[in-house]
Amino acid sequence: MKQLLRITDRISIWSGRGFSFLLAVAMFIIVYEILVRGIFGIPHKWAFESAVYCCGAVYIVGGAYTLYKNAHVRMDVLTSRLSERTRSILDLITFPFFVLFCGTILWKGWLLGLDSFMLKETSGTAWNAPLYPLKLLVPFGAVLILLQGLTKLVRDSYMAVTGERLD
Repeated sequence: MKQLLRITDRISIWSGRGFSFLLAVAMFIIVYEILVRGIFGIPHKWAFESAVYCCGAVYIVGGAYTLYKNAHVRMDVLTSRLSERTRSILDLITFPFFVLFCGTILWKGWLLGLDSFMLKETSGTAWNAPLYPLKLLVPFGAVLILLQGLTKLVRDSYMAVTGERLD
């Protein structure tokens, strides 16, 4: 069981770190665009949109890594005063909502991504970039978050029952 949890953790780490390089790409694009536009007065149609796409991909796929790091936004004012065991019990109670959320994103993301792919949907801007690669990342990101959430469920269950961490 621990080996399976470690594999899921590694997948989350890989996806988070693997896609994080896109932030550097986005930063390079933005700096390049600012310099070229400022010095030569030549704007590029693709610059802003491609930087947004890079950041969007990191946002979509980075959710599992964020969950692994336990860095999602939560009501720390309330939960920080509770014991780790009580927090785990609360997480177990709210887990069905997590599954409903991830399941909805997976289902609708797949349908919208598939439609976008079939239609070869583009942004409709001057650059007219394809949207389907980014939209197809949505269900992929939902699967990664769901896998990491299941790992968290196992760890929270162990903590709730035994009062000890499962690493």
